[in-house]
Amino acid sequence: MDSTINRQEDGIIDRYVNRKFSGILTPFFIKLGISPNAITIISMLIGLGGAACFAVGSYKLGIIGALLFQLSVIVDCCDGEVARLTFAESPFGQELDIIADNVVHMAIFAGIAWGGYLQGPWQHSLLPLVLGTVAIVANGFSLLFVNRVRHLKVQPMVWQQIPSAQRTRLEFILGNVANRDFSVVVLLFAFFALLPWFLWIAAVGAAFFALMMGWTIRQALLPKPSQHL
Repeated sequence: MDSTINRQEDGIIDRYVNRKFSGILTPFFIKLGISPNAITIISMLIGLGGAACFAVGSYKLGIIGALLFQLSVIVDCCDGEVARLTFAESPFGQELDIIADNVVHMAIFAGIAWGGYLQGPWQHSLLPLVLGTVAIVANGFSLLFVNRVRHLKVQPMVWQQIPSAQRTRLEFILGNVANRDFSVVVLLFAFFALLPWFLWIAAVGAAFFALMMGWTIRQALLPKPSQHL
């Protein structure tokens, strides 16, 4: 993790919106002596609460769910800030953060899918459930691929043999696997009562990202021509 408060891999919304609010909350977490890992758990629980609201399928609870998800994202920014400011960074904390982020994302997809099944334009249709499943499965594969990349990084001999351009792509993958900027998109879709339609974005986007990760890792690990000489 970077030593600065703003991480290089932060998305635009994270950098210019979420970090502004997390910067207000972080001093309170430090003053209360709440550990970074505890903040990660708090963020995850808030996000799961948002997912539960989505699962009801009503407009009002959809708005509440989106606001809870946005709050979860802001609190999630605080764990890293507290860790850096209190010199409490750890590999376990980073791992927990990635897992918690993706658990929330998958729960959000599941909640919106079930809510779309109960109410909305595709009420009692399998379409929202199928789209939600695609998004969740793709997100799961992304986590597996991330673990693969992190395993490669702790093997200097193997990592250095990967071409520089491909290492850059793999670093990009690591930095964006749990990108939180889409929380604002969820909020907008909830406000305009279009949450079921968000599932198309989630399914296509998650599947594309997982395929991109798999392809990049495969290309990085392909034997180089010189190795066959």
